[in-house]
Amino acid sequence: MELDKRQIKKILVINLGGIGDFLLSTPALRALSVAFEQAQIYLLLHNRVKELAQRLKYVRKVYTFNNTEPLFFALPNFINLIKLRMAGIDLAINMRTIVSEKSALKIKTLFDTINPRMKAGRNTAGRGNFFDISITEEEVVQNYTMGYDVQLVEKLGAKVLDRKIDFLIDEKERRKVNNILEEKGIRDKNFLIGIHPGGRPSHRWPWQNFVGLIEKLTEIFNAKFVITGDKQEKELGKLIIRNSKVGVLNLCGQLSIFELGALIERCNLYISNDTGPAHIAAILQTPLVTIFGPGYVSGFNPVNISEKTQIVYKKVACAPCNKFSCSNLECLKIISTSEVLEAVLRLFQHKEK
Repeated sequence: MELDKRQIKKILVINLGGIGDFLLSTPALRALSVAFEQAQIYLLLHNRVKELAQRLKYVRKVYTFNNTEPLFFALPNFINLIKLRMAGIDLAINMRTIVSEKSALKIKTLFDTINPRMKAGRNTAGRGNFFDISITEEEVVQNYTMGYDVQLVEKLGAKVLDRKIDFLIDEKERRKVNNILEEKGIRDKNFLIGIHPGGRPSHRWPWQNFVGLIEKLTEIFNAKFVITGDKQEKELGKLIIRNSKVGVLNLCGQLSIFELGALIERCNLYISNDTGPAHIAAILQTPLVTIFGPGYVSGFNPVNISEKTQIVYKKVACAPCNKFSCSNLECLKIISTSEVLEAVLRLFQHKEK
């Protein structure tokens, strides 16, 4: 099916991934808005990234969709799909890997319900054969995921000239974070290390290792420590603090996504599991160590964004995988605190005392 840009007035981009997935798609979204300047761009996203999307000037409206079971067909989801159907979408684009036949059925159901005139997306391992326009994607992601988004929109006629990622922090957010740190006795002169021990359960390095890592870092850096995470990860932060001999500030659940960005921007070092805040640190050029387990290193390596990054990863037979949780976690358990510490030292070219 041929695409006539002049007939495209309403574009819907579906991206039901996490923070990192969405941020990496912003260069492609921006290019779409330029190439289809006569069109309005709508987004269908998971609620956790809504705040990020609402700050983008080139987006007309954001709709949310909870794609987890058993909420996939929940009433709020259905209402938003009907609104989009009534809007009369000319072109709908899926900007996510289709990880299974079940996922393919879900995406096809979304498209059939919204009923756009044209459908485009990533045809992962042949699962996206219902798209009118598609690009080929391997079963196991081989390339940086931003590249797939760029390739897709360029096939639609949008030239991506700038791969800058849009993450826009306001001064009010920086002031709020500075005030919080000041109240807790953390000054501008202090070396601040951020720790992000959460994320998808299958991506979490054992919390005990973070306790040991903090103690080892204390022997090298005269630093203050802060733990980041969402409300659900607050207890995880408390668990690390209770078992640590070092004073650590727990800000889990206390910051918006942009306030989190302001905090990460303030950090002199950020150590994170493979999850959204790691991408934010790379975008902000904060020195970063990311611990990879079952995730797709080739698709989401933050080194592609920032040279101030080290990753720690050990290949195991069962990785990569798309599990939300795992009873084994061999891929993460085999990574020692010493190996993560070595990554920190490589980052700073700092000789251990």
